[in-house]
Amino acid sequence: MKKLLAIILALAMVLSLAACGETAPTPGPDLPETTAAPDNAEDPAPEEADVPEQENALETLTRIWDAYPADEEGNKFMSFGGDYHEENQVENAPGWHSIDTDEDAESLDTNFGLPASMVSSVSRVACIRHMLNANTFTCSAYEVIQPENADVDNVQAVADALRDGLMNRAYMCGWPEQLDIYSVGNTVVCFFGALDIVNTFKDALVSVYGDGCTLCYEEDMSEAGGDNTFAFPVPNGDDPA
Repeated sequence: MKKLLAIILALAMVLSLAACGETAPTPGPDLPETTAAPDNAEDPAPEEADVPEQENALETLTRIWDAYPADEEGNKFMSFGGDYHEENQVENAPGWHSIDTDEDAESLDTNFGLPASMVSSVSRVACIRHMLNANTFTCSAYEVIQPENADVDNVQAVADALRDGLMNRAYMCGWPEQLDIYSVGNTVVCFFGALDIVNTFKDALVSVYGDGCTLCYEEDMSEAGGDNTFAFPVPNGDDPA
């Protein structure tokens, strides 16, 4: 069952950013409720630590998600976290996204807008997306590695790269409406999608972190566009219409 889910999730992730993310993997009894950190992850910060810089990316996204409005209000949509690696898949919660391989780097670019050249600037990545269409809502969080050189700000560099990566491409099947990028300590949180969902998520983020978060970008995605649209194969080998 898990192997089948991993295959379906891999396909959904490849198609998600620029295409119709019609259906993410159907939740099943074998899908874990929590997700383990990838091999490159360190132990989480102690529970008593409440300083943004001491949180890992998954803890940051989880705190925001837990502050999201209740399901009965119709706000907390069906979602899935993690990547195509079976051990990282999680239902209705954020999950880890591995960064160890070229395939992982390609997924971060295709699905979340982080150029492969910037992967070396982050130590861990977490993510969560809308279950039915990634263009309705996609969020990723990056633990940024700050160099010893105080003149170099990798947090801003990662935010800049995400902004450019997401605004300079075309989308299909539900063009996202707004992009927001925040920094929380050395973690960059990037999310885009339908305006109401993005604003609700933003409100949850600000309610959790207050002055501890900084808005890096807020963009109207109707201004997005470019030639960087993922084209998937069709059975007869022709280009998609």
